[in-house]
Amino acid sequence: MRSLRLIAVVSTLAIGTATLAGVTFAQADAQHAAPNMHIVPPASAERPQYGSFGFDTAGMDAGVQPGDDFFGFANGTWAKNTEIPADKASYSSFDILQDVSQKRTRGLLEEAMKKPKSKIGAAYAAYLDTKTIEAKGLAPIKPWLGTIKALKSKAGYAALVAQADHNGVGVPFGSGVSQDAKNPDAYTVSLRQAGLGLPDRDYYLSDDAKLVAARTAYQAYIAQMFTLAGEGNAAARAKAVVDFETGIAKAHWTRIESRDADKTYNKMAVADLQKMAPGFDFAGYFKAVGTPVKTVIVGQPTAITKMAALIQATPLAVLKDQLLIRSLDGFADVLPKKFDEARFAMYGTVLGGTPEQQARWKRAVNWTSGAITDDVSKIYVARYFPPATKAAMDQLVKNVIAAMNVRLDNLEWMSAETKVKAHAKLAAFVPRIGYPDK
Repeated sequence: MRSLRLIAVVSTLAIGTATLAGVTFAQADAQHAAPNMHIVPPASAERPQYGSFGFDTAGMDAGVQPGDDFFGFANGTWAKNTEIPADKASYSSFDILQDVSQKRTRGLLEEAMKKPKSKIGAAYAAYLDTKTIEAKGLAPIKPWLGTIKALKSKAGYAALVAQADHNGVGVPFGSGVSQDAKNPDAYTVSLRQAGLGLPDRDYYLSDDAKLVAARTAYQAYIAQMFTLAGEGNAAARAKAVVDFETGIAKAHWTRIESRDADKTYNKMAVADLQKMAPGFDFAGYFKAVGTPVKTVIVGQPTAITKMAALIQATPLAVLKDQLLIRSLDGFADVLPKKFDEARFAMYGTVLGGTPEQQARWKRAVNWTSGAITDDVSKIYVARYFPPATKAAMDQLVKNVIAAMNVRLDNLEWMSAETKVKAHAKLAAFVPRIGYPDK
């Protein structure tokens, strides 16, 4: 479903909020401004300027009662008159700013391409080099696909899943390192349900006509990817993969259940996890990850138990096929065009409703920025976010915090004891504007 979104109150964002590679967008360009956004052109390329701020009255629809539909009241005319670009699933004021950042980053990366020792230039050029990608075919990924196919028993499946996870390939369980939700001074390993090629369990289990159609298209897509990779018996193998993922979907908690911070916090020793879910070698999995793991926070314990049992009952050939598909799917954008187009047709058009895929250069910008974030961010900041601008934004945030403190003091409905706690909470807020100090 494609959608239009616009924030009711807009500013020129001469010092703004669009981000790319973690970088705050500073110094808006007048020529890239959205309709009805009032921009004061910068006095020079080096010095950002504040623009006007306020409510975009031209984008409102006064015929709509705000109490009935505030979005329609605030943004109705803008939404009616704004066409979603063919390469986007949705469009908003932030997308407009993102487009500016994307074009600027492209310019920086094209400059980097001309420097022989530039890592980001080489990465950007490699993603753009579709001629070489076509010429190599599946050769770059064949060693990994061969590793999957070579697995002879389920005894090695857990270690293979760990390797797939390390390679960025989707696996049945999601794991990672993050702050302990109940001990923010410590980092911990978390384990959560995963393993679905479609966005949510409902896509596998619901009788809704649109979701049934998406499910049918997904199975056809898997068969198509098997065929493109030269694999035989594609239709039957695709059905087996979907059946396996349907079993995973049945085990999954709903999104509502997964939002419960207490129910999804289950710290346990890996040995206890193994007892709880004996169908999968979690001890072997964490050993293959390469870092000693003694305790883990399990997000959806009953789902993990059921999924482990499902893995134990599923033929090894199906488990391997799912990893094959997740690999072809995950690397489709850097495989020959037929894989890339097949994936976009499924995820971009069928699921996202987007008619056209983004131009290769746009995807190259996004990929390079994501793969080598700090390197790209550093040159973006140097060009478009000078220290004076960051200082101004830092001061702006300090002013907001000061105003918030005054407002807390003046709240008649809040008790004195609660105000003390509210001030302490506000004092603990750590602003992060543009880029980290270290």
